[in-house]
Amino acid sequence: MRVRKESFVVFAAACAILCFLISTQYSALTWRPQPVDQRTTGAERSQEENLFDGVDASFLMNNVINCSRPFMMMQPRGSLGNRMAEASHMIAFKLKYKVQVGVRKDMYDYLRAIFPNFLLPFLPEECMNRTGIRSMRIDIAENYVALNGLDKNINIGSYPCHPAYFMQYRNLLRFIYRFQPLVQQSAERYRDLLLERWRKQMEEASLADKTIQGPGAERPVVIGVHIRRSNYINHMKMRHGSKAMEPIFFHDAFAFARKRYGKVAFIVVSDDLPWCRENVLWRHPDAVALDKPISRDEDLALMALSDHLIYGLGTYGFFGGLLAKGDIIYATNVSYDLRRPYEVETWVAEAHHENLIPLHYRKPY
Repeated sequence: MRVRKESFVVFAAACAILCFLISTQYSALTWRPQPVDQRTTGAERSQEENLFDGVDASFLMNNVINCSRPFMMMQPRGSLGNRMAEASHMIAFKLKYKVQVGVRKDMYDYLRAIFPNFLLPFLPEECMNRTGIRSMRIDIAENYVALNGLDKNINIGSYPCHPAYFMQYRNLLRFIYRFQPLVQQSAERYRDLLLERWRKQMEEASLADKTIQGPGAERPVVIGVHIRRSNYINHMKMRHGSKAMEPIFFHDAFAFARKRYGKVAFIVVSDDLPWCRENVLWRHPDAVALDKPISRDEDLALMALSDHLIYGLGTYGFFGGLLAKGDIIYATNVSYDLRRPYEVETWVAEAHHENLIPLHYRKPY
């Protein structure tokens, strides 16, 4: 009888070990970790994993608009950078104050065509036709809602871009503003082409000048650079008594980035590529740009592929940095006439975020 018991114990133990080994092998076959892109940083993976940290996801995704209840909306003005800022404010208000927000149908269609993940609802005609929608500046609207709650319909205008409102939701915004696949794929091809051009330029420069280090085998830190010209030349003069950013800012910013990040590749995006080649690129073998302009969406997606971003002027450039992985290096001391300060500089500085890096603009005059 004792022998039978001992045999049974040995048999049971053997079965347990066999079951463990089978289950382990089955797990190995049915579950494997996803391959990790070696270019993906730990910070980027953390951003993906913590997408909805601190966010009431169920409330955010609830997009049923009840026109009989008070709502907030944003007056759509300006082009892509402005529209993204306007929508980002609405997302921030919805999450912070648990209020009903929406956008106009034309703004919804505009953003959804570029960003399939865009999740704010559009306001139905019933809402838009209501009387008594009160227009407010964004700071007045926030003070009002903080004190009174949302007890009336509010429309916010005046091109707001206050990163203090929405930088805390940066990971979420990077998800919401993901590009449609064709634009994303196109931007990745341009990025790879430019990095290959960077490698050739660095090889040639190191042969001609022994003080310049060659490209090496490792991937450089990619710094996007947005240089706004075109309509901003007159805009800065008329509204702020200033000029568009002169080359000295970008020379200083490149030197700052090399010191901060090590081996870098500057990818320059601009609405005036000839000016960039003539005034900026020729001095820097580690800076590259495309030969011809590409679409507005592709330019923004190309900036979003950067590790960090440098920009001088414009909401569009700022959002290129917000969608990128790391730091946003921005200009301070932009205005020539202190009575007419450049608001975006002030708004960005007020955000006090660890990834917003100020760089003093040494004016050449």
